Amino acid sequence: MNLSSIAIAAFLSSLSSATADTVLGERSTSEDRGIAALKLRGAQEKTAAGSGIEKGRQLKKKQKDACGPETENSCVATTNVRSPSTLVSCLNGTSSFMDTNVTIIEYPEGTTNPFHVNREVYKLTFPQVDITKFTDANFNAGIGGPRFPAGIFYAESQEEVIMAVNCARDAGYKVSPRGRGHSFQGLGSMDGYLVIDLSLMCVPDNFTNTTQNDDHPWLLGGEQKVIGTIKSGSGCTNAVMLAYTAKHFPDDGIYLVGSCPSVGITGYATGGGQGDTTPWVGLGIDDVLSYDIVLYDGTPVTASETEHSDLYWALRGGGSGFGVITSLTTAVVNTPKPLELEPSSSSSSRFTYVAQLYKQTQNEAKKFLERFQDFLVPNLPFDSKKYKDKIRNSSARFGGDGEFSTKENENLGFTGIFLGSKDEAISTFEKAGLRDPEIFKESESVEIEFSSYADVQLFKICLQLTTSPTSSFWQSEWVSATNNVCEDLGIDPKYCHKTFVYGQNDWEAYVPNCDPNQASFNLEDVKNVILPAIKAASIKPQSWFNRPGSQRRAQLVPELAPFTEQSLPGGLLFGRLDPDVLLDLANVGVDIFHFAHGAPTVVARDETGYSNREEYILLSLGGAGVDEMEKYEEVASILINKAYGGDSTKLRG
Repeated sequence: MNLSSIAIAAFLSSLSSATADTVLGERSTSEDRGIAALKLRGAQEKTAAGSGIEKGRQLKKKQKDACGPETENSCVATTNVRSPSTLVSCLNGTSSFMDTNVTIIEYPEGTTNPFHVNREVYKLTFPQVDITKFTDANFNAGIGGPRFPAGIFYAESQEEVIMAVNCARDAGYKVSPRGRGHSFQGLGSMDGYLVIDLSLMCVPDNFTNTTQNDDHPWLLGGEQKVIGTIKSGSGCTNAVMLAYTAKHFPDDGIYLVGSCPSVGITGYATGGGQGDTTPWVGLGIDDVLSYDIVLYDGTPVTASETEHSDLYWALRGGGSGFGVITSLTTAVVNTPKPLELEPSSSSSSRFTYVAQLYKQTQNEAKKFLERFQDFLVPNLPFDSKKYKDKIRNSSARFGGDGEFSTKENENLGFTGIFLGSKDEAISTFEKAGLRDPEIFKESESVEIEFSSYADVQLFKICLQLTTSPTSSFWQSEWVSATNNVCEDLGIDPKYCHKTFVYGQNDWEAYVPNCDPNQASFNLEDVKNVILPAIKAASIKPQSWFNRPGSQRRAQLVPELAPFTEQSLPGGLLFGRLDPDVLLDLANVGVDIFHFAHGAPTVVARDETGYSNREEYILLSLGGAGVDEMEKYEEVASILINKAYGGDSTKLRG
């Protein structure tokens, strides 16, 4: 619906006329809770204004409420007591943002798929105005539980961000910047805050990229260097940046991205940021050369090595709570040159997808884990030239994830991307003893060459989406696909195969043929049809491929609605461990999200706000079920008691 000025006036009037007594009873629905919360704040504003409360006097803090600057757990009476009417009037102004629709999810046009309906929301929305539009605007990746912010504003420029920050501050509200809504803790949509959503500030046509003609060495030294930079909006995703890099640096450029296409780059590039090429280019925080950020007082600044260097240091690892980041300038690093092999490789490919599996008996598993650890991080000082030279031509060229398990129906091994040809990958793993027939399952290994970084990365993403344990990542927190991904991609149905979601055999889904183990798999179809279609969807910031899809999953399968809000225990970081400890972990069975060896380890610990340089393995803990929590406790106990001498403070997560 469109709001008229009369409706807006009535809305504002209802805020100022509310009394506390009208909202203190029990409420059952989220809509009622939201109305109650905002009316209560209006009543508090009215009461405080007429009470003659002395400025600075401590006020009793109401449950689930906040007002102005805080001291410990109580509020300080200031002129900034929350004022909903001030916030609405300031934000809406003469621009009628509450009447303006913006599109946040786009699907292909001209199909018969009933779910191909673009999602539109108001540029500025409050739960009291339209709870449906507010709920749509308040989406997240289904992680961290439901959140109920005071309002949501979709900014489209730095000027609008400055306006929103100033309006929120003057009205007594805290600000919750949101990139793409993938915070595990739901920090992008905090209860009672004004959400400033930045996704509409991702406009590839407005990016600027430079080419470095001079020699700009990078982290690993030698022939590694920065070949260019990309300045992008802060609301972009991994997929957008991958597709953009493929277009503007097609031959040699690597822009680090993570495994999930719809994850935003800003939280990624302030909290750490691990991906399949991290061992070669560094962490996300290592690759950002500057941040444009709006501070709490509305002042825009640029943080870099030469400007506001203390803020630059803090942003790289300290998270994004220092202001609202509006754009980032990020390094594009060259692909390593081919290794010298005897005999030389017959392939010109510089990118290979690899999957290697190993024998799971105790002795063989321990040998694999020990050799693999020595391959990833040689037992040498990280700051030594010998260490850097050794990894630059070996393990730094490989990155990915893995599964360490000796259990039946689970796996022991790793998958990922090797920056080089298939022959180079095999030679590198052979030198590390990782293709020894005593421990290696050669018949189950996979090596597939690709001509570009974007293609190998998108193939790995497609494979992960397609082969998830529940066959539902296409319709979950990863992307907002429908039940027919080929239709979503605009390609012939023959390039998809049928699967089922969450074991529900009455609900079919059709997903791309990206799995080499599927009879329908054809590599040429993948390279010539499927990957170009995914790349085309990736470059569109509001595409379904760039949005998390837990709400879509609940819409497709109503029975799954209770599972759309997940809570993950998260993950644990660890570094070199005794092989017996590694085997203990494998006997429990653990998933490895990312290997962050190589380049991140050569950066001095005090150079950025990120302190986990030596903890190069991110162990993933899945859902919030009893089994997963028991696994977490078992894994934590192993690390604390067998690796950290009983000191639980050494546990990193």
